[in-house]
Amino acid sequence: MPIQCKYKLQHLVLAVALTVGFVEFSLAEQSEPDAPVVDEVKPKPARKKKEKPAPPSLAPKPLLAESIAPTPETFPVSTEIPAAPLPAPDDIPSGKVATTQSGSALKESLEKPAPLPESVLAETSAAQQTQVVDQPPSTDSPSPAGNSAIAALLAADETTAALALNQLSGGSNANLAKATLSSVTPVSASLLSAMLQLDDPHDNQPSAPRHAAGNAESGRIWLQALGHSGKLDRDVEPMQHSTKGLLLGADWRLNEEWRLGLMGGTSDTRIDSEELDGDLDSWHLGAYAMRQTGPLSLRLGAAWSNHEGSTRREVAFGRFHDRLKGNYQASTQQAFIESGYNLGRANVSIEPFVGIGYQRYQRDGYTEKGGAAALRVDDQSQGNFNTTVGLRMANVSTLDNGMRLTPRFSAGWKHLYGETYTSTRQRLVTGGHGYTVYGAELDRNSLTLDTGLDLAVSSSHTFGVGLSGEIGTDSRNHGISGRWQMTF
Repeated sequence: MPIQCKYKLQHLVLAVALTVGFVEFSLAEQSEPDAPVVDEVKPKPARKKKEKPAPPSLAPKPLLAESIAPTPETFPVSTEIPAAPLPAPDDIPSGKVATTQSGSALKESLEKPAPLPESVLAETSAAQQTQVVDQPPSTDSPSPAGNSAIAALLAADETTAALALNQLSGGSNANLAKATLSSVTPVSASLLSAMLQLDDPHDNQPSAPRHAAGNAESGRIWLQALGHSGKLDRDVEPMQHSTKGLLLGADWRLNEEWRLGLMGGTSDTRIDSEELDGDLDSWHLGAYAMRQTGPLSLRLGAAWSNHEGSTRREVAFGRFHDRLKGNYQASTQQAFIESGYNLGRANVSIEPFVGIGYQRYQRDGYTEKGGAAALRVDDQSQGNFNTTVGLRMANVSTLDNGMRLTPRFSAGWKHLYGETYTSTRQRLVTGGHGYTVYGAELDRNSLTLDTGLDLAVSSSHTFGVGLSGEIGTDSRNHGISGRWQMTF
């Protein structure tokens, strides 16, 4: 009888232990199994039980806890996998963002973000990769090319990105060639004007249609002040330039037919556009010669100019802002030969003429000083031949006081040969690859106009003023000049 009671007591203890384990198993089943990382659960205070605890070999609680509650290391996130990468340049539709050719060239040159290493992707499950990609991009992550300007560009919306591409591309740098060539055109025109004002030694008529000069003198000095400005038309924003200069020349007679002269001077050019501002300090040296045989004239001239240029750009979009400065050296060479035949009589000169000219521009490479938007600009060169055909007229009138007044006018058609596009290669100093930007095209055909008035106050001194202009397809240039000359 006592043995029977002993078995019933053991059965009762076993039943109580199984009941407790079943209840805890049911509570664990109600927890969320899909949570990637199980939050730490604070243990509940142990319940006070009067029953005797079950033996360790019969208690299922530790086994159930280990099989249900995962450790925090079950779903690790590798620290080697970066956050979701910034959009690559190709992710920005070029048709909607790059509104200029220069902006498109810059966009294609940008370095793309480096892809994730295959070894990291192979060791990472698809669920973990999805989890990483779904995370928002970190604003503290460096740009793919290590350039804050590129990072700001890739993070901008389409409207801001269009502005950013145009500013970062530095497309106006390609216009430096044409702006410089336009600024030195009045130099060669001044050499030609000096020869036109020489007297015809073979004309014995006192009222010969020459531009107010002496007859017996063999030497002459002249001084000319220049004021010249123009505009380079472009698809987006035009570039304007203005030049002020002073030229000093002297010539002398070699024999009855030939005359030789030299010229020197300086000028300052200001360049203005929405994307670029600049200054150009120039020095000029030239030489010219003239041969007069009856009504037939032959004129030759050459000029060399040295330029010290500086540029300033400002790049500002979104929260990015940068001021950039550049300094460069450049030179230009000009040469021309012209022949004319005077068909006029008495005090009227009518001279059809034809001329051949050559212009060359060469600039050294330079690197802008500034921040992340600074560019390294390669050297640039441009050379072209041109021909000009036109008609020149003048009328000499002798006033009652003995002074001679000479109005003059000329018009010509200028044609340019060779490549008319101006371009330069450049790249961001940090990040990206080299790309080409194109400037305003040189005018293939243009109309040149020149008019003026000369007043010989005595046989030795002459004053004159002139207006000039050149009208082309992609540019407009005009200028004013004042001249004084003294023969001896």
